[in-house]
Amino acid sequence: MRAEEYGATFDAAVRDLVDIQDKCGHAVKQTGLAVVEACEKSVVAAVRAQEQTSQAGADWAADAVRTQTGLAKELNAVSLGVFRQLLG
Repeated sequence: MRAEEYGATFDAAVRDLVDIQDKCGHAVKQTGLAVVEACEKSVVAAVRAQEQTSQAGADWAADAVRTQTGLAKELNAVSLGVFRQLLG
């Protein structure tokens, strides 16, 4: 192989390596962006789940209060009826 051919082959090899490096750099960048996006989605999903759980807990507490209030009213009504019968 002559020096010119060797130089041309070497230049082509260097260009190929630069191209591969660019492609790898692009792939790494895309992978990093995908990881960041997945993390963001995961955080958003976790926050939504927490909000839904909090809302469910608040709804349950409100239902419990309504139930207790209803039971208290019924108990008062029964107690008043028994009291009236005793006085009566």
